[in-house]
Amino acid sequence: MTNIPLDEALIEQLIADRIAAREAKDFAKADTIRKQLDAMGLVIIDGKDEVTGEFWTTWDRKAVPEEGSE
Repeated sequence: MTNIPLDEALIEQLIADRIAAREAKDFAKADTIRKQLDAMGLVIIDGKDEVTGEFWTTWDRKAVPEEGSE
């Protein structure tokens, strides 16, 4: 399987939009953006800084199963 190049600027913008939606308590919009990122083959990872209490979000490519394993 070939890795398709990702548009990191688009991904970062979508994540920023999702964070803004969450802060505005527009969870439907935040979920829609998460689904869009999921469809792009990404996994979204949310967390909270233990010291500052600030929420953060990052992303990674979804793991691709090895051929022949299910």
